[in-house]
Amino acid sequence: MTRGALLRAALVGAAVVASVPLLSGCSARLSQLAAVAADGGGNLSVELRLDPEAQRAINLPAQLAAGTFTQFLKTGGEVWSAPGDPTSTFRQTREADGTVVLTSVHRLRAGTGDLTDLRSVLETSRSLQPILSTTGRYWAAPRPGEAGTTTTTNGTRTTATQVTGAGEPQNGITGLPTAVTLQTLLALDFTSAHTDRSGNKVAPTFTVVSRGGVGDVLDPICDAASNRYVKTRADKALGAGLDLRYTWAMPTGILEMSEGATVTPDNQNATWAMPYGRCELMELSSAGADDGRFVNGLILGGALLFLLIVFALRSLARRRRTPAPGA
Repeated sequence: MTRGALLRAALVGAAVVASVPLLSGCSARLSQLAAVAADGGGNLSVELRLDPEAQRAINLPAQLAAGTFTQFLKTGGEVWSAPGDPTSTFRQTREADGTVVLTSVHRLRAGTGDLTDLRSVLETSRSLQPILSTTGRYWAAPRPGEAGTTTTTNGTRTTATQVTGAGEPQNGITGLPTAVTLQTLLALDFTSAHTDRSGNKVAPTFTVVSRGGVGDVLDPICDAASNRYVKTRADKALGAGLDLRYTWAMPTGILEMSEGATVTPDNQNATWAMPYGRCELMELSSAGADDGRFVNGLILGGALLFLLIVFALRSLARRRRTPAPGA
């Protein structure tokens, strides 16, 4: 091998080594913490961590200047503020590696035995369009000239089509909805601490059934085993780069919890972690409360009944459209 060839090989090798950190970058984590107090008050906190690549991918300076994150949180008119600073919506810190951390807190109203305030905030539908418009294109969407895959869905049929990349959103992430809730709350029952007629103090009890992730309960993107949509390179990049974490901190010990939870030794905090594209079920209940799995069984049974009714109606409609023999 000539000296020139050796030099070119060395340069290629150096480029490959230098590109490894870039290929492994673009890491973001969105965390939620619902900390419920014995009187039904507490805090709902959100934290967004963005490494330098993720900051560039979403154009973080433009997002902050346009106030898109504030708009996303305050969709339902809720009061969100930086920890310890009611004059700001977010606390922004920067870590040694360049990671930016944005934190905001909503104070839960005490005295609401059924956690009405928390339920309302979690269930508010929040548009992603301002954030996506400021980004300019979906995270990791194909750049001009790159090939990508777009999908069209008609009922239960999904068709994948190869397209020439033009940097357009539809050529990138295939399953991102236009609006999301912080969580898909399926069941929430909470009894605050109180004193019974005999003067005995009764500890708070709770049953929570919720679903994390991005999408609706029956959305294909929430079904990891689903082949109803084609994952593009952008989908895979987002799934590898965006991590979602949900923590429920309860005033009394958690007795029952669903699979995947990481529980603290005192059984008062349970955390679920999932990548983008997964929408896992989160169940927790205390001693003396209805078993969350029982509640979940009722919910899934209702969903199954709903699907059976839909399929039956479709079948009936097809029969009505089919002409009778000899007609």
